[in-house]
Amino acid sequence: MFAQGKPLTTPSVLKLAAAASLFLVVLFFFLPHDATSRIIPTPRVDLTPTHRPSSPSSPPRDDIIPNQVHFVYILPNTTTNFHFQFSHFLSLYAAWHHFRPDSIHLHTNTLPTGPEITRARNGTAGKWNAHIFNTTLIPLQIHTVPVPTHAGNGQPLANMEHRSDFVRVQAVHDHGGVYLDWDVHALRDLRPLRESGFRAVAGRQLGGQINSGTFMSVKGGRMVRLWREQMHVVYTGGWTTHSNEVITRVGQRLVGEPGGREMLIMEREAFAPGSWRAEDTDALFGVRGDVESNLVGYVEGVALPGYEEAFEARWERPEEFKEWERDWSFTYLLHAFTPDRWSHKVAGFEHITPRYVLERRSNFARAVYPIAKIMYDKGLIGVDDSHEG
Repeated sequence: MFAQGKPLTTPSVLKLAAAASLFLVVLFFFLPHDATSRIIPTPRVDLTPTHRPSSPSSPPRDDIIPNQVHFVYILPNTTTNFHFQFSHFLSLYAAWHHFRPDSIHLHTNTLPTGPEITRARNGTAGKWNAHIFNTTLIPLQIHTVPVPTHAGNGQPLANMEHRSDFVRVQAVHDHGGVYLDWDVHALRDLRPLRESGFRAVAGRQLGGQINSGTFMSVKGGRMVRLWREQMHVVYTGGWTTHSNEVITRVGQRLVGEPGGREMLIMEREAFAPGSWRAEDTDALFGVRGDVESNLVGYVEGVALPGYEEAFEARWERPEEFKEWERDWSFTYLLHAFTPDRWSHKVAGFEHITPRYVLERRSNFARAVYPIAKIMYDKGLIGVDDSHEG
């Protein structure tokens, strides 16, 4: 040790310098080669209210699908009322609750101040019409759009469903965001998918085709642009020639594009776990006789019970779950194909009503019950409301 306050001699200084140099050389060889990369300057972050910090792995802004939702409803003529039912309001409310979108858009062929929407707003056309058009959740942005009567190849668009197909693709192309059919029910937030860096996302249905009842894209994205162009070329009047078949063909090719960011195709369970087949609609909507109604002992004005399923419950306590009870934990959107169009009768099921859902005696009811309970707690629905309001 050196005595305090005693100056160092020149030989001592040289020995100390040599020892320090040797230590640094040894340290250099034993440190990991990337050690210097750990010493980084402190980043400057803009903390103004509109700034949204992103990590180095966050995608560019033009690769984030906007948080806005699109619905389409085409009226056959201007004397017709909107015919929204409870199930439609349930779908819209679920999208608002889970997504908290920046905007919700209704694309239709009537003016925002037209008699059809006026009748809907003032309650003349029923409770659910009034709820949808008067919602204070987030103002419904109404777009009066031209409805095509012919495809670009000259083929007439014979029914409203096909005209709606053309309108929905155009809407997402022009605005970007998430399109939902009225029978699609959100079960959780889509933000992880919207902000994944993929410029378009859709999911498969029974048989392997991509389902066109729900999809999302950035504004003017390549998938939705190619789909918009091709559907006019291939339209024949076939039920899915211009819709599922085109998005499947285009989407699958885009997956293999350099960079791999133009299209993400989700498994069937993500968006369309059921189908239009009788056995699937029975499994989804059928009322089960081996469970008691959730409304037994119901008292008006008293909060209904909640059902929070623990992460490990299904394998640690399997006896608590019925054999028919579906696990919805890996489904983002439930495309609930109803049996009405095929005139199939489901045991115990007539319509999607508040009572049907709140009783929790079917797979569909258990999937959407959390949203219906919130609506009930807020006084938006009553147990005895009809499906038509």
